[in-house]
Amino acid sequence: MMNYSTHKQNKKNKEMEEKVSRLENEKKILEQRLQNQTEELAYARQNIQMQHTKISIVEKFVLEQQKEIGNILRSLPLMGPTGANTDVVSSQVEEIVNTIKRHEDKVSNVLQRELTCLKISTATPNARDVIVNSSSSRECEGQLDRAEHQLALHEIQLSEQDMQIQMLEAAYIWKIDHYSQWFQEAVSGKRLSIYSPPFYAGQFGYKVCTLLYPNGDGIGKGTHMSMFFVIMRGEYDALLPWPFIQKVHFRLIDQDKIRDACDAFQPEPSSSSFKRPTSEMNIATGCPTFISQTELRQGGFIRNDTMSVKITVDMTGLQGEMSRL
Repeated sequence: MMNYSTHKQNKKNKEMEEKVSRLENEKKILEQRLQNQTEELAYARQNIQMQHTKISIVEKFVLEQQKEIGNILRSLPLMGPTGANTDVVSSQVEEIVNTIKRHEDKVSNVLQRELTCLKISTATPNARDVIVNSSSSRECEGQLDRAEHQLALHEIQLSEQDMQIQMLEAAYIWKIDHYSQWFQEAVSGKRLSIYSPPFYAGQFGYKVCTLLYPNGDGIGKGTHMSMFFVIMRGEYDALLPWPFIQKVHFRLIDQDKIRDACDAFQPEPSSSSFKRPTSEMNIATGCPTFISQTELRQGGFIRNDTMSVKITVDMTGLQGEMSRL
């Protein structure tokens, strides 16, 4: 009986030793998992910090875009309600602003999810908690990858929007709706002139616009429609030659495609109108007798109460200067 009891006790001791060994192995596995979890969380925090830096850069870029868009929006009142052309510009600018806001919201939501992911407790977990936290860490890494991808798309779309803004500034054809209304307001003295949207004469060129007097101005008042050219303060003035000496052409398009009305002028270098602007715009100059009222109404220049004017700046002698910019 003693031998049997001793054998039974030895068997129990062996089973206990095996159980202790298994528990020690499980403990080592859990400690290793905990260490891996801690490393994964540290890596996730490092990635979050990188994302914060990238988001800060994107936010700065967004602010610059919004500032540029704001400048365009502030310039629109100078043009007045120039019919469909201004409506198109306004709608495009509004669409760009809305698109930027939507992407800002997306980036903000992704960042919020990432910060929530980091709130997982780092206290010593049991085996089940280690597995859950490890899965959460992998999910957090996936969110970080998606956030980085979203930021890359965000930067690409902002670049495309910047190109759209540049295209808005490069308008050379001015479409004027409701011309009869502008003419009646000019005759009554309510509003004598209207401005075109500003545009750049070539890439990195002069910022200019056109000023139209429906009932004429100066020697053309009451008998002609007057067309003037205005040099505005632009982004690249410090890089351009002054005074402005490029020949300017005006073309009123005949919508019946018979004969356009054309005129041009060569800038006088000594005139203050062609010096580098020190205010928002220089004094307008151009063609006070561009087209007579009689000829304007006899031709096909006005159709459906709409007319179109093409403004061209002769780039001769300037292309070499601009190609070096």
